[in-house]
Amino acid sequence: MKWREFKMKIMSQLYLLYTPINKIKLKCNGAEFGKRLKVRGLIRIHNPYGKLIIRDNVRINSAQWANPIGYSGKINFQIVGDGCITIGSNTGISCAAITCAKRVSIGENVLIGAGVKIYDTDFHPLLSLERIGEQQKTERIKSKEIIIGNGTFIAAGVIILKGVHIGENCVIGAESVVTSDIPDGQIWAGNPAKYIRNNK
Repeated sequence: MKWREFKMKIMSQLYLLYTPINKIKLKCNGAEFGKRLKVRGLIRIHNPYGKLIIRDNVRINSAQWANPIGYSGKINFQIVGDGCITIGSNTGISCAAITCAKRVSIGENVLIGAGVKIYDTDFHPLLSLERIGEQQKTERIKSKEIIIGNGTFIAAGVIILKGVHIGENCVIGAESVVTSDIPDGQIWAGNPAKYIRNNK
């Protein structure tokens, strides 16, 4: 076997090393996961009080070498308060960042590309007087659930903001910023993302 072929074979099997480590990490952080989880690289998770639920046959890339298309870093799960992230069966995620203060629901057979950011919260109040110094009013931070339907493809670098519901079998073009709901079976792209055409 040539060195290049051997190297590729080793790289493709690295989930056998990383998955058990990540399963321990997930359990220690209160996460639930189903059968046949595969992880390449090491995940980051911050989950003091919330929930992270990963269904069956989910594939996660969490290293630059695991998906070397120009987005470095690991996958980040940040759950604020009693937020809940759910990832459906047969879904694949690469080097994405998900912050959840309320609810992020990702359906089945979804593909989420490298560098995607999903935020169901504003992180800070919008009014300057409510986010500065001792006057900070964390209760004024707005959060709304995000839902991503089955069979949808979120391309590299997309940002999905709070309150967005994306339908089933949609495609979101690379580097798009999604700020509004998207019906089933449509292709959207741009900043802000806009309707391009039906996905047929």
